[in-house]
Amino acid sequence: MKTMTKTMLALAGALLLAGGDAWAQEPAASDQLPVCQLDPRDSGKLSVEPCRPAPPVQPRRSVAQVIGRMPAQPAPPVVPMAPLPPSPAAPMPRAPQPIGSCDTGGCRDAAGARYNGAGNATLDANGRICHRNGAFIQCF
Repeated sequence: MKTMTKTMLALAGALLLAGGDAWAQEPAASDQLPVCQLDPRDSGKLSVEPCRPAPPVQPRRSVAQVIGRMPAQPAPPVVPMAPLPPSPAAPMPRAPQPIGSCDTGGCRDAAGARYNGAGNATLDANGRICHRNGAFIQCF
């Protein structure tokens, strides 16, 4: 058992050394590869694979980021407008009135006013549209 353990440790050490050795040789191998170029017949492919990226033309340098402000926009011109003439007040709908009785031609409210029409849509004496909702009627 001791011999097997020593052998395994020796193999692990050898693998680590070999792995480190191969790691150190990798950059040298990539220097021997040609620089990547596109295939002149098919621009979606490389002419030679594997290849290495081209070296930078100039070394990169850090530059402070400058964020400029947007130019001020002039205010839109104000167009003078004449004031609108006063509009007639729109009549507010009256409160719903309780329905007194109905017949085939329409209904009467509790005050005796007649609403002509059948169903839920009726007209009052002034021609306004009235809506019947259950035991109440309201004109708009």
